[in-house]
Amino acid sequence: IDDVSVADAAVACVHAILEACPEAASKRDGHNHVPLEGIFAGIFTAAKRRRARETKRTADDEDVTEDDDDVDISAPFRFRNPTAHLLLTRDPDSLLLRGKSLYKLVESLPDDTHPPLGPTALFLQILVDLGGATAAGAAAKGAATPSLSGINFDDFAASPEEDDVLALLYRRFVRQFDRSERFFAGDNSREEVVRHRERWKHAAVNTFHVIEWLLRRPRGTSGNIGNDGSKSGDGDNDDNDLLVHNAVRVGACPPDLLRYIVETNLESVAEKDSKGNLPLHYAAGASDADALIVNSGNAPPESYSKFLIDELLYAYPDGAGVPNADGVLPIVLAIESGKKWIGGGVRSLYEAYPAGLEDARLSDDHPIVSAMSFQSDGGDSVVTEMLGGQDDEEGTVHTAMDGGGGRRRKRTHRKKINKDESHDAIMFVQKPDSSVRDVVSTMWANEEDAGVQMLGCASLGRMATEAGSSDKDIASVALLGVTAVVNAMKNHPNEPAVQERACAALAVLAPADGVREVSFAASGAISSVVSAMQAHVSDATVQIEACRALRGIAAKGGAERATMVASVSGFTALINAMGAHPDDGDVQRETCLAMEVLTSFPDAYLPNIAGQAEPFLQAAAENFPDDCLKPAMAVREKLL
Repeated sequence: IDDVSVADAAVACVHAILEACPEAASKRDGHNHVPLEGIFAGIFTAAKRRRARETKRTADDEDVTEDDDDVDISAPFRFRNPTAHLLLTRDPDSLLLRGKSLYKLVESLPDDTHPPLGPTALFLQILVDLGGATAAGAAAKGAATPSLSGINFDDFAASPEEDDVLALLYRRFVRQFDRSERFFAGDNSREEVVRHRERWKHAAVNTFHVIEWLLRRPRGTSGNIGNDGSKSGDGDNDDNDLLVHNAVRVGACPPDLLRYIVETNLESVAEKDSKGNLPLHYAAGASDADALIVNSGNAPPESYSKFLIDELLYAYPDGAGVPNADGVLPIVLAIESGKKWIGGGVRSLYEAYPAGLEDARLSDDHPIVSAMSFQSDGGDSVVTEMLGGQDDEEGTVHTAMDGGGGRRRKRTHRKKINKDESHDAIMFVQKPDSSVRDVVSTMWANEEDAGVQMLGCASLGRMATEAGSSDKDIASVALLGVTAVVNAMKNHPNEPAVQERACAALAVLAPADGVREVSFAASGAISSVVSAMQAHVSDATVQIEACRALRGIAAKGGAERATMVASVSGFTALINAMGAHPDDGDVQRETCLAMEVLTSFPDAYLPNIAGQAEPFLQAAAENFPDDCLKPAMAVREKLL
């Protein structure tokens, strides 16, 4: 439907049918589908056509006068929105709107650049308010409808096990926000640039509205936490506008999204809901049975509890000493819900409010008491040696996401990392059977530990290599892995071992750039790689892995990514690498190969570096002709 009058007439037809036959809203066809799924089929078909157009597009969109995907989606959603409202009003339980089915629907929606609330945002709001769509629970594996009127869901984007709808939406939000901040050649105050930025800010706002709605609890649930950590209530969805509470209650809010929500809603971290609970009470009292991973139905990694509690305590440390309406402290809820001393976050609560442990009335043989009394005899580990024998010293952790719009903050962490905690996390990220989600969760929960970050990056790189050779195979790791790797690089800028393994992982993950909202630009991956080169110019291994990463990113992303590398002084970093390691054939080869790819796109906006690069390219070609002559000459030809 691309005509408003046709859309209105179609809605009138549906309304007339439902007036004459109200039960039609629940009728199933020969494929066992209800009418609402017919709307989804139209969205999937439009998504398939849109992706086909994008595949054929060869020119980069540097000219903003041809604005991005400027397709009017008003008419189709003028039919979809009121029709969905009519159908769900009559049968709100006709379809399970969560898990894989919800993921596939959201993944197929176009960027909505209309002023908020845009038509796609309104569509999701209808599904949430009337149909109970939510990210708070998971559909059983295989619960997604297999086909719609003969259309195979797999043609549109099968939901990978290592992703969920909230992670997908947050990657989309960061990409859209990043696009709204884009700079162009020439005068950036001209009308088409201002219009471009305004449209993509609208898109980001619409996407975040969808995130907010999907974080709400589904119909018939309540959030009251009793003394035993269980939830009870009368079924009313009170406090559904408390974003931080909702993000905690959902059970598996992606770490980067959770951090963004907390940092942009700091006052809400100290706010109690109508049940007398802080967000910290929900984080502490949630058991594995409550916290279902979206789309998989499994309990989240234990380390997720630690991450969640640590984030809330950082924003509001006094919360550890605040009882809920029943007079119960967070540490008591955490112990009674079965959380462990370190991995479950109990120690973090104890360190924030030691007196609270007295309320737990633990017996001498309680596991928490045993964990508190256990002392490791220590000893330097292999990881310490790999990190140059440096102990973890007090420092800062940068936690904001590039393009995410959050405040940039610094966190002072503990002078010493508990060796037992570090050992457990290090062993976990190296387990061959650990999932991507488990490794990523452990990395976020132990972001101050350089050893965990280094080995976590190595594991993600290995997983991507083992996943397969196609972009979609590698994306199964990149969906959650890219931001974890970038976070590791930002937290440990002075650790060459972390930077080396992180760059190596990004090189393997690069083919997934652009798949399911993965963005090496918006995530900060490109700028982090260049920063690693600048900070460790004397380290040949870091330079080699960083060059490989830049080459892979540019090879997949084309002129736009090459321009991004240039904008963060990537070419200067490459030239400096050649100058710092004139006798290292590996460094010379990798820099030449990276520059060859970066300069191969005529539409890329690159700096004039011919004068700077010429002597280094000449020397590389003469000293290492077998490896460097061909790429060096190709770069010289393009630059000159």
